Amino acid sequence: MRELRYSILADIQDAIEQAKQGKLALFWQRTIQREYSGKKVTPDEQQAYEQLQSILSEVPQWSDEEDLRHNMENISGRVWFCHFWTDHYSMVQLTEDRSGGFHAAYVLDTDASPEVRREAALLAQRELADCMQEWGVLLLNALVPERIKYASLAEAASHLMQVLNEPERIIG
Repeated sequence: MRELRYSILADIQDAIEQAKQGKLALFWQRTIQREYSGKKVTPDEQQAYEQLQSILSEVPQWSDEEDLRHNMENISGRVWFCHFWTDHYSMVQLTEDRSGGFHAAYVLDTDASPEVRREAALLAQRELADCMQEWGVLLLNALVPERIKYASLAEAASHLMQVLNEPERIIG
C-alpha cells in the first residue's frame, strides 16, 4: 500500500491569500516556515512558498495580537491578555468566549534555551500581574486545576500565573 504524503501546498496557498490582505500574523508565518523547512518539498510547493515570501516582503502584515483580537471579535469573544514574542516561537494569552468561559493558552518555544524560556515566563508573569491588579483580580492561593474553560477571570488568570511559575514544564 502506498504511503500518503502530506502536502503543505494548500496551507501555503491559504497563507498567500491571507498575506495579500496583510492578515498573515508572524505566528502563522513561522508555522508555515517550520512545516516547509522540515520536509522534502515538491516543485509546486517550492514555487508557492517563494510567492508567499515575495508577498510578505512587499505587504505589511498584522501583528499576532491584531490577529488574535480580530479572531476573538469574530466569535463575539474578548482578549483579556496576550503576549507574543518576536524573537522566539512563544505566546501567552487569556481570552473569554461569547459564553463567558475563560481560556488560558501558552506556548514556550522548546528550541529556546532554558534561560530564555524562564525569562519569557517571568516577563509574562510580570505583565499578567499588572493586568490582574488593574482588573482587581487577586491571585488565588489554591492550585487551580488545568481545564479547558474556567468560570471566572480570577480562576483563569491564576491558572496561567501558576503555569508560568514552572516554564520548564510548559510544552510547546
